[in-house]
Amino acid sequence: MDRASIALLCFLALALAVLFAPFTSGAATFNCTIRTSCNANETVLIRLNSSESANTPNNSHAQLANFSGTLYPYAVCCWSDSFRTLNNTCGGNGVSVLRLNWTNDSHVEAGNMSTNIYPYKACLNATSGNISCEYPTSACGAGYSPVVSIASSEAADVNLTNAHVSDFGLYTRKVCCQIGGQNPPYVNWVNISPNGTATTRQDLECQNGTTGDADGDTVTLHYNWYLNGTSITLLDLPMDFDGTKTHDFSGYKNDGTVNGAAFLPTGGQVGGAFSFDGTARSVAITDKNYFSPTVNNMTIALWARVLSNAPAVGDGVCGSGGAYFITKGGTGGTYEWGLENDNNARTCISLWTNVGGYHGEISKAMTVNDDQWHHYAVTLDYLNNLTLYIDGAQANSSASFSSTMTDTANDILIGRRGDTGSYYFNGSIDEVILFNRTLTPSEIATLYATNNRWLNHTELRRGNNWNCSITPVDSTGLNGTTKYSNITNITGAPPLNVTLLYPLNNNQTVFERFVNFSWSQADEPDGDQVNYTLVANVTPGLCGAQVNITNTTTNYTYGELCVDQLYNWTVKACDIDGCSNWSGQFNFTIASVVSIKLNNNNTNFGALAPGQSKDTEAGGVAPFVLENNGNVFVNVTLLGNNSPYSTVALNTSAFQYKARANESGAFPAASAQTTYTPVNSTYGNLVKQFNYTDISDDAIIDINITVPPTEPPGYKEANITFSAGRWNTT
Repeated sequence: MDRASIALLCFLALALAVLFAPFTSGAATFNCTIRTSCNANETVLIRLNSSESANTPNNSHAQLANFSGTLYPYAVCCWSDSFRTLNNTCGGNGVSVLRLNWTNDSHVEAGNMSTNIYPYKACLNATSGNISCEYPTSACGAGYSPVVSIASSEAADVNLTNAHVSDFGLYTRKVCCQIGGQNPPYVNWVNISPNGTATTRQDLECQNGTTGDADGDTVTLHYNWYLNGTSITLLDLPMDFDGTKTHDFSGYKNDGTVNGAAFLPTGGQVGGAFSFDGTARSVAITDKNYFSPTVNNMTIALWARVLSNAPAVGDGVCGSGGAYFITKGGTGGTYEWGLENDNNARTCISLWTNVGGYHGEISKAMTVNDDQWHHYAVTLDYLNNLTLYIDGAQANSSASFSSTMTDTANDILIGRRGDTGSYYFNGSIDEVILFNRTLTPSEIATLYATNNRWLNHTELRRGNNWNCSITPVDSTGLNGTTKYSNITNITGAPPLNVTLLYPLNNNQTVFERFVNFSWSQADEPDGDQVNYTLVANVTPGLCGAQVNITNTTTNYTYGELCVDQLYNWTVKACDIDGCSNWSGQFNFTIASVVSIKLNNNNTNFGALAPGQSKDTEAGGVAPFVLENNGNVFVNVTLLGNNSPYSTVALNTSAFQYKARANESGAFPAASAQTTYTPVNSTYGNLVKQFNYTDISDDAIIDINITVPPTEPPGYKEANITFSAGRWNTT
């Protein structure tokens, strides 16, 4: 065995050591007790009253459980565990435990008597399974539990009819019963998919093998997830019921204590749920410090259904009292957080500081009492954001935390707030889950849609090890054995394809030669550095400029591209986990543009005397400034439209021009007119190979004038035309 295999086996042993199996039972617990009143989870078999013995309730006559007159003071109270709710009807799976000769003040006989002399049946019925009874003259048989003992005053106390009733220990003839046919549901196997390895882009699914229940009960599956062997839920209540508790599937054993809430075996969003009637009923979970957002960030999620006839509770102000789905703490300084239905018109999440002031709250106006199941989730990101989600979608968010909030030693209560006010919930609640992190919007949506069967990929990180568990629960609430999946290791994922932004596809009007290629940032889930490779090729390859570069930004300006050529370009993104595919290929053409402009298009020589000369180079007169604002080299010529004088025509030394560079490299001096030459009525050379690049595309055109000696006085004016054509080497 190599070292990697040893490490893996050690990890598995450690990971599974922190997991546990919830409550299961293959045979139901059943017992009966004689008391003056029965508990809420117990069923009355018969009522007793003794007029012949001081040892009340022994040696008693019997009264049917549903007798409508004055009730006898003692009751035989029977109870069973884990959703095996009993009643005293005789239909369905009901069995006659005893028979009475009248509904009141009656003798009894064993329920299995074939004479049927006693017509009134005292029955027990279970919501699931079969009840059977025996009537031994000694101890109860294996699997049977004591109910009462009976004895006849007219025969031996082993007689099965015409009998008085006593506690189990007094008479020889016993009545014993049991619940059979209670088989837990099962799931054959659990698998995590993808199996073995997955990337940070793949959602994980908790898959199940064949499920079933030998009793024919409906089976629902409940899921939990484990990161590196530790449950990501702090509390995971599918809202099952074993008589006094609802079990926590998170692995932290935060079972809830049921305080008067009514279990609905099949009335929940997923399997069973608990019903609350607007009074002080609740499910309580003992306080743990990790239930506070000051200890770790949290997500609270549950399903709730508010009845249409539920009374409005609250004053219209969130956080000051409403019908509470779930809370931690009571009022003032002991109150940490609560999710409430305020006045049936909005859903609110509120938090309080340790000094009793509001810490933060958010709400969403909606009709709450619509008789529909809704999923509510809240993320508590301490010192950051408070976000409310309803039915998988974000409803509201607020950055409202402060450092004054502290953990309080108060239990979590489902269905009410912790104080004595009238902030009681009226409706049903199911699938209460507390996570030890703030889930992302995508994770909330997945939780809403799949009831925790799927784990959204936004929760995955490179190097994580994930596995899941499934616990089957049948329609009577009986839990089967929890099964665990294999472990999947998370690897990084390469980035996704980028989108090309500029130049656009089929763009024939790109002007600039120094093209700034740009594309979208690649979707990269692991926080790795992304390198982008840009490739641009000329078709059919007549131009020597080719692009093939790699950089870390989402844009790149290549040196200089050719004009009037078709370019194809594409980009791919790479990180340490690999590369995306090449993006779609775009093409563009940089059309050649010949264009010049005068940035200074006039000059004024002022007043001059006949015979006086002046120029723009040394005479303090502004010259013309010419710019090549196209994208190719050009040749520029100059033409005089008219002479400024009435006595001298063009093409004389009285009106001359020359060129000089305003920016270095604007044009080759050898091919330019750099000495004064007369302005002519035909185009004359000014500059050749005039540069188009931004730092070398300006030229100065100087003018020199000499006023003819015989020129009469007056305002003088002349116009010059500049013309450009594309330069080439031929």
